[in-house]
Amino acid sequence: MRILFLITFVNLLGFGLIIPLLPFYIERVGGGPEIITLVIALYSLLQFLTAPTIGRLSDRYGRRPVLIWTTVGVIVSHLLLGFADSLWLVILARSVGGIAAGNVGVIFAYVTDISSGADRAKFMGYLGAAFSLGFMFGPVIGGVLAGADVETANFMLPAFSAAGLTVVALLCLLALLPESLQAEYRSDTTDSAAATLGAQLRTAFANRTFAILSVIAILLYISWSALLSIFALWNNRVLELGPRDIGLIFMYSGFIGALCQLTLIGPLTKRFGEPALLLLTVVAMGFGLWAMADATTVTATLIAMTLLSISHSMFSPVSTSLVSKYALPTERGVLLGVFQGVGGFGRVLGPAYAGVAFAQLGSGSAYMIGALLMVPCAMLAIAVVRRPAPA
Repeated sequence: MRILFLITFVNLLGFGLIIPLLPFYIERVGGGPEIITLVIALYSLLQFLTAPTIGRLSDRYGRRPVLIWTTVGVIVSHLLLGFADSLWLVILARSVGGIAAGNVGVIFAYVTDISSGADRAKFMGYLGAAFSLGFMFGPVIGGVLAGADVETANFMLPAFSAAGLTVVALLCLLALLPESLQAEYRSDTTDSAAATLGAQLRTAFANRTFAILSVIAILLYISWSALLSIFALWNNRVLELGPRDIGLIFMYSGFIGALCQLTLIGPLTKRFGEPALLLLTVVAMGFGLWAMADATTVTATLIAMTLLSISHSMFSPVSTSLVSKYALPTERGVLLGVFQGVGGFGRVLGPAYAGVAFAQLGSGSAYMIGALLMVPCAMLAIAVVRRPAPA
């Protein structure tokens, strides 16, 4: 688990370098707010489309080889971004990165392979902390490397640094990470990929609780991704902050998320149970988005970001742990891939509307829309609380 934590952290550190810079990168090559959010949505769309297939491949051939090849894809995407001097090259780089990002479900499947049901939420929290820590340090390093001024920012150095960090993650993966899926638990189906995936999708969504959790994930990730897609622009327009300061706010967000995942998820899950904790995360997300829509100062932004970071950091491991309880060892990869793909679909829809709302309805409108989406999301979470626990 420590090795997987290290690899995930280093990989996400490289990814985090790009987060506060991408909107300004796209602006420099000629894209406006609508184009910026559509490029971000394209990344999530490709992740959504590829995650189930990548998960199925890991069920068939093992987690390790799939993680190796997708990590190579991440390296290629960072290198392409570093060399990009036109909008189409930026789009190509993010497309390659989105395809490779379909491996998130495989990473979570690896954790389910090596953990028991009782400790699974806690281990999911540890893995989520690796994501949060990478998200914490990556943006601030990227912001420092780029500089404080948007007009003179250096975007090549962060992109190449991200590629270098991902190479380190790949070397650690090759040298230190063993295969987690034993041969007797691998899928041995001889059906076509489409037929296999279609059958497993039908099986997954035939379970009502899995379907409810999927809708909750879509709504929550719509709201969260809308926030992220315009957050840099919003900070620049409303608070007049540059890449370095925006990176520091992302660092704070990652710190709060990692702190919650490392210290709170295990004890809270044991005390309240995963369904109740799921409901609390949805409520916190709603209040955080509402507060962000009204924020006009750095202090108010940090308060809102605290609620949002707590919510997001809790939701991913808790919901993924719940989903894993419906999966057999031979299908965890594809089911968790489906669930991560569902989240990816939400991350497509969020940026798709956020750019238009930002440009046409006002800087805080996307946040308010997200807060309203949390109302039906909370109602569905209540339904999960009331349903019997999975066997």
